Amino acid sequence: MTLAWDEVDLAQFPGRDLVPQLTRLADYVAHWADRTPAALADKAGEVSRTYAQLDQDITACARALQAVGVVEGDRVAMLTDPRPEFLTVLAALGRVGAVWVGLNPAYTFAELEHVLADAKPRVAITLGSHRGVEIAAEFAELAKANAVERTVVLDQESSANLLGWADFLAHGSQTELDWVEVSAVDPALIVYTSGSTGKPKGAVLSHRALTAGAYLQASKYFHQNARVLAYLPVNHVAGLLDLCAVPIAMGGSLHYLSQFEPSALLSLIESDQITMWGGVPTVMQFAAGHPNWVTTDFSSLKYLAWGGSAMPNELIAVLRATGAQLGAVYGLTESCVAFTYGDPNADDEQLANTIGRPDPRLDFRIDAVTGPGELLLKNPCLMTEYLNQPEATAASFTADGYLRTGDIAEVRPDGLIEIVGRLKEMFKSGGYNVYPREVELAIEGFDGVESVVVVPVADPKFDEVGVAFVVQGGPIDVEELREYCRTQLAAYKVPKRFELVDELPTMSIGKVDRTALRRRAAGLVLG
Repeated sequence: MTLAWDEVDLAQFPGRDLVPQLTRLADYVAHWADRTPAALADKAGEVSRTYAQLDQDITACARALQAVGVVEGDRVAMLTDPRPEFLTVLAALGRVGAVWVGLNPAYTFAELEHVLADAKPRVAITLGSHRGVEIAAEFAELAKANAVERTVVLDQESSANLLGWADFLAHGSQTELDWVEVSAVDPALIVYTSGSTGKPKGAVLSHRALTAGAYLQASKYFHQNARVLAYLPVNHVAGLLDLCAVPIAMGGSLHYLSQFEPSALLSLIESDQITMWGGVPTVMQFAAGHPNWVTTDFSSLKYLAWGGSAMPNELIAVLRATGAQLGAVYGLTESCVAFTYGDPNADDEQLANTIGRPDPRLDFRIDAVTGPGELLLKNPCLMTEYLNQPEATAASFTADGYLRTGDIAEVRPDGLIEIVGRLKEMFKSGGYNVYPREVELAIEGFDGVESVVVVPVADPKFDEVGVAFVVQGGPIDVEELREYCRTQLAAYKVPKRFELVDELPTMSIGKVDRTALRRRAAGLVLG
């Protein structure tokens, strides 16, 4: 991909000539390994790797992948949190022409099974345990039941159904790497995002989507010795692009925090002299509310950016006191890259009420003659398709190739963009997309539920949370229903409140009146 710079304010993009435009993530690693081999590439606790070491590890992993049978076009699923092996595998897959499928350890086994059945990976890689719970053996059985040929475990030795990480790498030690030349449009990632039809959809993203996105954002945020917090789930675009590919494209370093915990995050910012902290407002709110906030040294922070939801007004002043440049960004899984950025000197009003200013290198339009309309995007990073869902794919694009975001937006006279509503029923909870129909389907599986409607309600910590209005077909214990949902859904999808009702309000045409339910939900006290 080569971008045109005509009529663009070049001062906005300090890295335009310093960040190369390459095809694969592994190509960026090789680029910096050649030019700055001793530079820090990533760090987990006291263990760190230079770019030269990272490049060697990627080659060793690529050999091992080919040795266990992974070939061009295969999919490899990885159940992991942010850690060095994540980056190694992600980059190595690009070298052998295979496709990454990220799995979140926070998923229930029902959610994991859906992804495995849909993506059909040839090989799966998993943690041995997560938050003190052994998961490898059960996951291996689930993988085997879904035709996964081989399961590798990161932090355990080999056993009957599992290949230990060390033995996995040993498989490739005698293998000559067969370099696979990939096209920019070949698939690199499948990122699952919750679907309005009730099940997560796999957004297929190409190598160009990942590396062009990395170039676009790295050229915007470029600074020497960039040190970036890598703590968001690695089955999401933010964890894969913003907090991984972007710092690698800059020749910077990833600093892993496997599980978000406010005091650990604040400690890492100070100890590792973090320069970029990106996330969602909920995470920053939890961090700012921790007692250690006031004693943390933020002097290394250059950029502090958020997306996914609006930043509460009262938090902006707290974040501004860090001395970092603040900014909201806007993007979505299907468009991969950030489309807007906040101004360097953004005031509180801009930060609270807008998603910033469009990147002048990217195309968009508002689907309205005047005033608000659906925001439509076109850029080199758009998803290729929804895996196995041609109808959903077609519905996501206009006839001339613009992605439908489902967000209602308006360009203000000052050129900033405001999101004023959503076409879709999806809502954001803690920066995560939640689709009511997926939650409703899970609740409908509980004995005694006749019907259910889930609507969002404002929440001071998570932006929005779900309220479930449940019509009983038999006796229902709300706490038992809540616990059931926790076995079927990730925690952020579980409704904050379950309201048992005799019937649901309907409109004159017979459809459920969700607007009436939203008004009712707004009047409830959420425990």
